[in-house]
Amino acid sequence: MTTASEQLAAAVKAAEEANAKVEALKKQSHAEDLKLAKELIARHGFTQTDLKPELKVGRGTAKRTSTPRKSTRRSKK
Repeated sequence: MTTASEQLAAAVKAAEEANAKVEALKKQSHAEDLKLAKELIARHGFTQTDLKPELKVGRGTAKRTSTPRKSTRRSKK
C-alpha cells in the first residue's frame, strides 16, 4: 500500500509526461500542417493578395460602446 504523498508524486510525474507528449504532438502537427499549406499554395498558385483576406485577424466581435461626452457647459453650484 502506498501513501498519499507517493500517489501524489506519481500523479504529478504522469501529468508532466502527458504535458510533454502533448507539446511534442502539437509541434509535429504544426509542422505537418504548415507543409500541407505550402503544398496547396504551390499547387494552386495562390498569391499574397489571394490569401490576405483569409488570414486577416479582426479586432474582435464585441462592439465598443462610446462613452458619453462631458458637457463643456459650466455646472451650477
